[in-house]
Amino acid sequence: MKRLLFVLLLACLTCAGGYEIFIKARPENKKFDCEIKWLSHKLSLTPEQTTRVRAAHVKHCPSMNGLGAELKSCADPNRAAELRKLCCQAADKLVEAVSAELTPLQREEYQKLLSARKQHQPQPQSTPK
Repeated sequence: MKRLLFVLLLACLTCAGGYEIFIKARPENKKFDCEIKWLSHKLSLTPEQTTRVRAAHVKHCPSMNGLGAELKSCADPNRAAELRKLCCQAADKLVEAVSAELTPLQREEYQKLLSARKQHQPQPQSTPK
């Protein structure tokens, strides 16, 4: 009986470990990890803040990524404008969620980082009318 319990416990631990590895190996989580490490370093986040900021990224980034992917393949200028607007709204929600976890000094630095990043991004091309 004890062996059976031991084997079941070992099997559960193995499955849980495998699932954890699977979740962390997903491409979107690797991107989150890179972003979170960068933010953690730049903003000197506590472990608790890092966990909450990561949760905000996990919650908000999939919708932003989906909208971005749809925007890349969109040929209709009106739909593209709508998608850009929705993508900006989703990004604003992420920024709000992250900002809510920061101290006032961290929030100020975060805004500087966002501004610097925005200046280096290519602007969407306007379509001729």
